[in-house]
Amino acid sequence: MATTARKDFPVFDCDSHVVEPPSIWDEYVPSKSRAWIKTQFCFHTDSDLLYINGRVVPAARERSNAAEVGWARWDKKEVGKLTPGTAAWQEKFGRLLGCRDPHARLSDMDALGTDQVMLFPTWFVRLALVKSPEAATVLARAYNDWVLDYCAADRRRLFPCAVLPLQSVEASVAELKRVAALGFKAAAVRPCFWNGRYPTLPEFDPLWREFEATGVVLAMHTFPSREALTPEWGERIARTRGSGHGLLFTDEAVVYSPGQFLSNIVFSMEPSIDASEALGFIFEAMTWLTTVLMTGWLDKFPRLRAAVLESNATWLPLVLSRSRNFLDLYAFQRGPKVRDPYEVFYERCFIAFEGDEEPVYRMWDQYENVGLWSSDYPHHDAEDGWEALELMDRHKVPAAVQRKLLGENARRLYGIEPLMVVTERVEEYEPAKLPW
Repeated sequence: MATTARKDFPVFDCDSHVVEPPSIWDEYVPSKSRAWIKTQFCFHTDSDLLYINGRVVPAARERSNAAEVGWARWDKKEVGKLTPGTAAWQEKFGRLLGCRDPHARLSDMDALGTDQVMLFPTWFVRLALVKSPEAATVLARAYNDWVLDYCAADRRRLFPCAVLPLQSVEASVAELKRVAALGFKAAAVRPCFWNGRYPTLPEFDPLWREFEATGVVLAMHTFPSREALTPEWGERIARTRGSGHGLLFTDEAVVYSPGQFLSNIVFSMEPSIDASEALGFIFEAMTWLTTVLMTGWLDKFPRLRAAVLESNATWLPLVLSRSRNFLDLYAFQRGPKVRDPYEVFYERCFIAFEGDEEPVYRMWDQYENVGLWSSDYPHHDAEDGWEALELMDRHKVPAAVQRKLLGENARRLYGIEPLMVVTERVEEYEPAKLPW
């Protein structure tokens, strides 16, 4: 097979995804509670229905399928032109088998230039919308057990990130202890409201202390939010949606994410445009980071290590600068002293960037020791390691910095030994696919 690119160091993908299969509910949720759990949260991309908090919400597969078509060599403009499931779409694209099958993923990783990967959920990032603490606890354990088994295909290359049921601090602490004992290196928390509570509030402090005690990395992982903010906004969205565009994870009004403001406004104006992914991720991340920097929250937990994920990274210098400026300007009204945001972030935090995020390469000195490359495979905006290498070379990022951004920083964060499997790009490769 012809090759056109090579690498001589191991690449670590700090944020890649699985797409949860039906077996999580059918095999990993205990049989005695399975029927009820499925009414509290059940969604996978073999279905046109979403079950949430006892309600049933239409979930067109044409939209949710975006989670499974992220092959870096498929042109995004072309992917967006064709409706998933149609004959033309199936002939040209398809659903990536690797999102459920670890052996298919390993083959895909070889083609993508990825040696090792940290795996995050897709639909379970919406766990924050589940109202029942009991259901959230059962679901978190089921997902964590499934993804641990998924990684058994090659534990030197595949690393699972846990989810936690933040609806209950006590249950989250217990589950964090359990997954830490199983060898998980990270646990994901979405920076949004969980049953009306934000994760930085004091009642969550025991959980962050347990992160410190176990050494597990706090992975602040964001997600888009499309749900109506109020019943009035819900009515407005319903009037313009008609037969339905987008993917709503509940048909009840709920306030839980800053990304909802953009989604509600745009959906109400033009239902065929989904703006939630354009800025929704970033809004959640910027809100969390500004909060923890301007309140001194991170210094409450001096051994806590945190990563900001799925939110791009170009905005980081702006948040650091604005946080410092206004801490200085309002120092006269503040009681406790808050450390310089630059100092705190570069001491305690890391941030993920996308492979095609060229401003990061232009400002590489801002990210040299904290930047983490992510592919977002198999979601529809995925990129591969080869593109990142090409763009870094184009922007004259030093070779030593490339090594850090593409693997060394992530392995240092997670405490993982390097492993190099891939040395050259395979030009001719077609990923295995799931049936529609």
